[in-house]
Amino acid sequence: MHLSTHFWSSVVTGIALYPREPHKATLLALAGVLVDVDHYVLYALRSGEWNPVEALRYNQRRAFPPRSGETRPRYGPLRSRIHHPWLTLPLVWLLSILWPPFRPIAQGILLHLVLDTDLHLRLDWRVWQRAQGRCEGCRVGGVAVAVHYVEPIQRGGPLWTLNNRTLLCESCLRVLRKRKKTA
Repeated sequence: MHLSTHFWSSVVTGIALYPREPHKATLLALAGVLVDVDHYVLYALRSGEWNPVEALRYNQRRAFPPRSGETRPRYGPLRSRIHHPWLTLPLVWLLSILWPPFRPIAQGILLHLVLDTDLHLRLDWRVWQRAQGRCEGCRVGGVAVAVHYVEPIQRGGPLWTLNNRTLLCESCLRVLRKRKKTA
C-alpha cells in the first residue's frame, strides 16, 4: 500500500475513533504510518544511503520493473518481522490489554497491517457481481475463484478501478501470469 494511503486512512480513523481526544487520534495516525520506518532503516542499512528523500525515490523506482540497461541496484524486499501479522498482532494486543494507553498505537498498527493485505481485493463485490460467481477467463462455474489484478499495482496498474480486477480460477490465473511475463 502507498504511504499516502496509510497516512490518510490513519488520520481519518484516528479522528473517527477519538473525536474528543486529539492526542489519541494523533498516536493512532502516527502508529499507522511509522510502522513503515523499518522499510527506511532496511534500505539505509543495505544501501548505505541515509537520506530519506533518496529512500522515497528508491521506493517509487522499485515499484516498476528495471529498464533495459539500468544499473542502479535493487535491494530486495524491505520487510522486517514487524510486518508479519501472526507475530506482531498478538504482542501488540497483549500489550494494549496490559497497558490501556497503548491501545491507539495498537489500533494504528492493526490498521496498517490490514491495509497491507489484499482483503479489499477479495471483498470487491463489483467483480463478483459482474462475474456472477464464474471464472471470467474460462466462464466455468462451481470452481474455486478469487479476485486478482489484471495489471499489478506494482507495475502501474490502477488500485481501485474495476477494469483492473478480474475473477479467475487457478488455471486461468497461471495463463494470465504467463501472458504478462512474455509481454
